[in-house]
Amino acid sequence: MNPDVFISYSRENQQEVIKLVEYLREQGVAVWMDESDIHGATMWTKEIVEAIRASSVFILAISRHSTGSKNVVKELALASEREKIILPIYLEQCDIPETMEYQLAGIQNIALFTLDKGKAYEFVHQTIRRLGVGQAAEESQALDQAEPAPSAGHGTGVGLGHMAPPKAKRDAGKWIGIAAAVVVLAAAGFFLSQGGDEAPATPASAPATTATPAPATDGSIRIAVLPFENLSTDDNQTKWADLISQEIIGSLAPMNGVTPIVWSSVNKYRGEQKDIDQITRDLNVQRILDGRVVAQGSQIEVSFNLTDTQTKSFIWNHKESGMQNDFFKLRNAIVAKVTSTLKPNEATKSTTEVVPTQNIEAYKLYRKARDLWSTRGEAEMKQSIELFKQAIEMDPGFVEAYCGLGDAYAMMIPYGYVPPDQVRETIQLAEDVFFKAIKINPNYSGAYPAMGWLECMAKHRYEKALEHFDEALKHNPNNIQALMWKAITCRSIKRSNEAIQLSSRATELDPNNHVAYMLLSLDYASDAQYENAEKAAKKSVSLKPDYGMGQNALFNVLAMQENKKEELKKHIESLEALSNKDWNIEQTIFIYHYYFGTEESFSNAADYLKKKAELTNYDLKGYPLYFFCTGQKEMGYKFLEEGVKNGSISLMGAHRYNIEWNLIKDEERYKSIYGDNY
Repeated sequence: MNPDVFISYSRENQQEVIKLVEYLREQGVAVWMDESDIHGATMWTKEIVEAIRASSVFILAISRHSTGSKNVVKELALASEREKIILPIYLEQCDIPETMEYQLAGIQNIALFTLDKGKAYEFVHQTIRRLGVGQAAEESQALDQAEPAPSAGHGTGVGLGHMAPPKAKRDAGKWIGIAAAVVVLAAAGFFLSQGGDEAPATPASAPATTATPAPATDGSIRIAVLPFENLSTDDNQTKWADLISQEIIGSLAPMNGVTPIVWSSVNKYRGEQKDIDQITRDLNVQRILDGRVVAQGSQIEVSFNLTDTQTKSFIWNHKESGMQNDFFKLRNAIVAKVTSTLKPNEATKSTTEVVPTQNIEAYKLYRKARDLWSTRGEAEMKQSIELFKQAIEMDPGFVEAYCGLGDAYAMMIPYGYVPPDQVRETIQLAEDVFFKAIKINPNYSGAYPAMGWLECMAKHRYEKALEHFDEALKHNPNNIQALMWKAITCRSIKRSNEAIQLSSRATELDPNNHVAYMLLSLDYASDAQYENAEKAAKKSVSLKPDYGMGQNALFNVLAMQENKKEELKKHIESLEALSNKDWNIEQTIFIYHYYFGTEESFSNAADYLKKKAELTNYDLKGYPLYFFCTGQKEMGYKFLEEGVKNGSISLMGAHRYNIEWNLIKDEERYKSIYGDNY
């Protein structure tokens, strides 16, 4: 019987290869291998030649030993000459010698050494199945509903990642990338690719189970730039991998017709076995860019893949290298490659040639500060301020750092991290740095969202706020802060439909953003769409259970529905059980007991809130509802009016979607505070 598979290997790797062969044979694959140690002899036998000629697939077990074997080189040359399907399998990290370069040029491969052995063997088996060889052919046909097997040609290889693995530590992670990790194991459409770095893969038809991304609301191409893997021997070099991923996202964002998923959402897939279907479902993307970074000394080498999520095929593989000091030049080259594929008819100069700073150390501080800022935690927010300041000291012309500092000052106010008597000072600090940023670069979109935020939240000048948001979106239609804060402004002036559209767009850009879903919940609630509001609030809570504003949004939407009282009670019980509750959660518990608790439970909640305020920096003057609920109405109005005037309390029309204000929302004095926007 003719063999299905011929496997070429070095005697030094015999024991490892035998385990793979035994597994394949157990699955019904006829494998021919030299089990008599012929490779240790000088003679190349007729038996080996005939076995190669009779086989359908030629597996090359690559190691530093096999690449130095003359017999292995001969076997590869014969397999290529006979136009066999060549499947290179890396047993370890090593380079390809000149004697093999021609036969392996452009052929894709499997980095077996990066995978769990049990999964790796099944991966190879399924690869062979999908090629339709031997006893597995009938199973493959049944699996693919009689899909014809692709024909093999000279230099044809399996489409899994057609660059030799870069030099790296052995446990560097799943080198083969997202497509290779699931294309077979998930019974996905398999593909072959012709040689050459730029040659597109030709996919087989995808099965019915393949996740199909829905189009973005604006019709753009949605792409997830996953955290690049650090394959450097130094774990500290992870920063370069992160910086490259973040910069690619930032450079793609201003492009019309392209929607890159925000970093906070893609970061959750760091270090995971990448499942294309899962990522597609989670992020609703048509393209995925993943990559690997090797930083050694002063040099950076980046290899990356662009994948079609529907076919699970690589559109291309590419590699770029450069010096660390030329980091942004390297970024520009990568972005240009991506944009030339996504939007080939559009100029990419504006998206790729912006260099935020020449000081790489300042840029690293900025990125760290942004990550801290995005958590919205008090300690993290304050730490981000110090890091932004350090970055500015290193580079006084670093516009992004100024904007980050302004954003931090601005966001300290609504989260209650600034005492009421310091709000005006903080607003001025924020505005000063924004004006500096605009003076440096008036076309940078990041300078405008927080300016609009301050106009809306602190000054209640809504039309002026909208002008700032629109200016930001003019320069970058995917500016998520502008989208979210413009939604808040629209909700504040009773433009609920527009607010919902904007918040929905924000969740498209950042599907794992708990803040975006919280805002979407409020927008739906303001339009009395309680079912949708509840779904969005629960999504926010699921993403970040300790996020107080998300918990508060869920409380309110449950409280607004008569049939949700039992669920509401359980919700509050879960909040009370939390050991570390922020002020928004404490306030939520307090309000629940006012409206739904007993006289005793409310009294206890009020005492607890007052005592906690005394033990912390929180000032109850910034929470006038405490005074309204405890019967101190005049005091409540006093602090409410003072807060609105000094900017520490925002007018967002909360009475339209928030049960908390029911006790006074119909009073004329309260209505007068809102004026026309009541």
